[in-house]
Amino acid sequence: MSQVMIMKNSRPDIGLYTRPATVGDEYELVGQFIDYYCNTFIRNNKKTQLAVFVEPRIDSGFPDVVFASYLPSIADNWSDKREALDVFDLKLLSYLCTTEDVIGSKIISTLGFPEKQTLASLEKLMDAKLVSYRGCSWRVRELREVFSLTKLIAVEAKLNDINKVVEQTHLNTRFASQSYALTNSAHPQGTTVKTFKRFGLGLYGKDSQFRRIIEAKPFSLPSSYLSFQFNEWIGKSLAREGGIQYA
Repeated sequence: MSQVMIMKNSRPDIGLYTRPATVGDEYELVGQFIDYYCNTFIRNNKKTQLAVFVEPRIDSGFPDVVFASYLPSIADNWSDKREALDVFDLKLLSYLCTTEDVIGSKIISTLGFPEKQTLASLEKLMDAKLVSYRGCSWRVRELREVFSLTKLIAVEAKLNDINKVVEQTHLNTRFASQSYALTNSAHPQGTTVKTFKRFGLGLYGKDSQFRRIIEAKPFSLPSSYLSFQFNEWIGKSLAREGGIQYA
């Protein structure tokens, strides 16, 4: 299995859709950064794998690139039942990760989801070995058994006026463990640096080589159902390439 997996094109078979690239200076900058990040990752990581998503479609838009570091153990507890999981199921799974034991009626009242759909979703999650039901309560299994991402780094590129990408970079904190902007300048204005630091956003710049100007604030994973979405895309892709034997 290759240590790095690049996903540039849409994969309807796993539910992944990407935006066609617009060739130009920004596209070239992103491509160079992907090469830089992957080479750095290979040098410094022996225990994790890397999946690179180029402009994947999520509910808040198309982040330019998302780097997902994951454990090879993603294959250990994979089940063909996970193939049937949809966005609603992942939203429910994400909620269960934020609580201990919870009864079905509490789930329905808290999330406001339809009862029939919620119960059907819980059954799907249980069939996929992601949640368990005991003593009238639902709970997620051990997180390391259901979620294999160790880092989820989102990057938004912008030439010249980096301030225009702050909003999208901030939106990416909804799912990423760290969110960065990427610019072709290695010396941003002081006001730009202050803005990024205030929101916990990171910044990469480039002159002769790439340089991390500001380190992004780290957030715990999974931070939303979108974090799980990247996890599922990786698992499904590996399953189709023969990297996973169904449990």
